[in-house]
Amino acid sequence: MRRDLDIRLLRTLVTIVDTGGFRRAAENLHMSQPAVSQHVRRLEGLIGGSVFHQTGRSLRLSRSGEELLQYARRLVRLNDELVGQLSPARTGRRLVIGVCDTLAGILPVLLSELSERHPQSMLTVRTGESGRLAEQVASGAADMAMLLQPPRTAQDRSIGHLECAWFGEQAALAADSLPVAVVAEPCPLRRLTEEALEAGCVPRRTTYEGVGLEGVVAANRSGLGVSLLFAGAEALWGLSPIRPGTLPEPARPLPVTLAVAPGVHARIADSFVASARHALRDHPVRPDPLDASDRHPTELTACRGR
Repeated sequence: MRRDLDIRLLRTLVTIVDTGGFRRAAENLHMSQPAVSQHVRRLEGLIGGSVFHQTGRSLRLSRSGEELLQYARRLVRLNDELVGQLSPARTGRRLVIGVCDTLAGILPVLLSELSERHPQSMLTVRTGESGRLAEQVASGAADMAMLLQPPRTAQDRSIGHLECAWFGEQAALAADSLPVAVVAEPCPLRRLTEEALEAGCVPRRTTYEGVGLEGVVAANRSGLGVSLLFAGAEALWGLSPIRPGTLPEPARPLPVTLAVAPGVHARIADSFVASARHALRDHPVRPDPLDASDRHPTELTACRGR
């Protein structure tokens, strides 16, 4: 017996996986959470088994669910392309873009730039951890994403490299162990912070750990701990810089990359890069990173050998 697929059910599955949960999917789709669960149950009836082995904080698809997800992504994208092409009132293509949490503060300027450059495009914006957004670009669930990582595919574009520096109250340096306010893992800025302090053999204790930069900036401003942040944070957020040379310098700047999905036109990617650079105009971005080999790679080894 022939059965026709309901594209809404497939879109719900894709959204659950991309947002990381039933509640977030419900918010994204403007549905109730019970309605999202009902969609999943209908998909389970279609495949004759469970879509997820595990739900809640840790989503885990069943083998049948993984296979269904692959088809769902393709069918949802094809549906959206078809509707966009055939609709007589179409205003332009739909662009799904991501911005990693650490750079979310530039979104107002970035979106203004993109809207001006692509007035006929329908923009969907996602924020999240760089690794998760990179997976969405690789799978085709997102068109592009602005990430704190080096380019990893031939389609990826380098936006620049962010210089970092230490900020906080100078008095914090007198403590037996350095109080540090950091972004929670996984975060490249967090890893850079730990690498610098380990290389300089600086004892430390975490006094604040938050998901985004806003909390870290607030903790730093209140004197709760020192932080490695984007150079120029005194102008960006009114923070107090630590005197240069007082704490170990970061080993490298942070690469800012535009991850680009296969099939995205080069002109669109180039336009996003230009918009991103404009949005970062108040940040210490430069085009070429320092060669890591020019630093002192033996420092960390020497510290651990003590």
